[in-house]
Amino acid sequence: MHLAHVSPRYFPAISGSEFYIEELSEILQQRNHKVKVFCSNALDFNVFGNFRGKKVEETHSKINNIDIFRYPIKYFPGISLFINNTYPSYKKVLKQLNLWHIFPFNYLNILTNGPFTPELWLQLMRDQPDIIHSVCMPFATNLFALIVGKLKKVPTICTPFFHFGNPRYNNPTYIGFLNQFDRILTCSQSESQYLIMNGVKKEKIRRIHMGINPEKLLRGKAKRFRRQFNLDDDQKLILFCGYKNFEKGAISVLLSMKHVIDKFPNCRFILIGPASTTFNRAKKKLGDLRKNLINLGVVPYYSKLKLDAFSAQDLYVMPSRTDAFGIAFLEAWINKKPVIGAKIGATPEIIKNREDGLLVPFHSPLKLAEAICYLLENEEESRRLGENGYQKIQNYTWENVATKVERIYQELIQH
Repeated sequence: MHLAHVSPRYFPAISGSEFYIEELSEILQQRNHKVKVFCSNALDFNVFGNFRGKKVEETHSKINNIDIFRYPIKYFPGISLFINNTYPSYKKVLKQLNLWHIFPFNYLNILTNGPFTPELWLQLMRDQPDIIHSVCMPFATNLFALIVGKLKKVPTICTPFFHFGNPRYNNPTYIGFLNQFDRILTCSQSESQYLIMNGVKKEKIRRIHMGINPEKLLRGKAKRFRRQFNLDDDQKLILFCGYKNFEKGAISVLLSMKHVIDKFPNCRFILIGPASTTFNRAKKKLGDLRKNLINLGVVPYYSKLKLDAFSAQDLYVMPSRTDAFGIAFLEAWINKKPVIGAKIGATPEIIKNREDGLLVPFHSPLKLAEAICYLLENEEESRRLGENGYQKIQNYTWENVATKVERIYQELIQH
């Protein structure tokens, strides 16, 4: 099969959706399918609406034998000015008049989320794929993928990673848009149920959970991490890995630190990932508590530093409301470590409270601190939760994910 994978960004940009399409592309390429990845040249999400953001300069490259085509985001006057400056005011009017569902307003609403990459659309039109698979709603690359699929009569698939716990996603145009795809791949039963309840056709949905690569993830060395940061063997380590913003729960983690450090003054909080402006402001307010913070930036996915951190941690925290699944929970469990997530969205389906982790209300720093302290105080309970998580994910591999997705591709081509 000739497969066109369409994503808003691609490695070295790092988030769950980019990692999903990267793993899928590499495994299917190894199975003798021809895979091309089409994406914007954005390195961070800020570039979608601001030319000052970070970008990848290469237009074409090969990463692990996959052809990656990156297209510039356009900011020229006309449609870009309308998207960034004028259209938001029209959204309110369209909503009041209940015109969201009427063409072209529904598609225009997707376009306003960016990235606006007309060259990506043109190249997809020139290509001859058997399947077009796009990811990560509500970004405009899904719109380009869908339009090309309709024009060329090629089956289209979307893995939306629908963050239904986030109010931003409560937009009826997204449901109508998703219904135009031939298949929608969800990460959880909760995501599937939300989409069906809001109007997505049940027969279009297939649920396929996320995966991990145990062989690579278990290469971390806890002692090497502690040596690198001059940490004693008895110091407790609390790890967060993800975009450091409010939605992901990073601000809650910072605000919980004082309460935890009152009980465990020698503990360290390790935060990995790109920082937001909100995070940097909150970090400045920590004062003396900053000595308990190991603040790391963007770290390559399978780097020694990241793998060592996951091996060295005592528990993993990610109290997010923007995860369609939460691959990092699996990464903690494969190291037999307990996890703490937020009681919102799909997370309660992934983490069974007091069975393989703990759940706390979203953005409740005090409750988060209480959960962290509980696990640090109860080592036997922490071991039990981590072991249960480890046993639970033995079949959660990317090879299994790729096999299920491959079957859906074949089903659509043969239909």
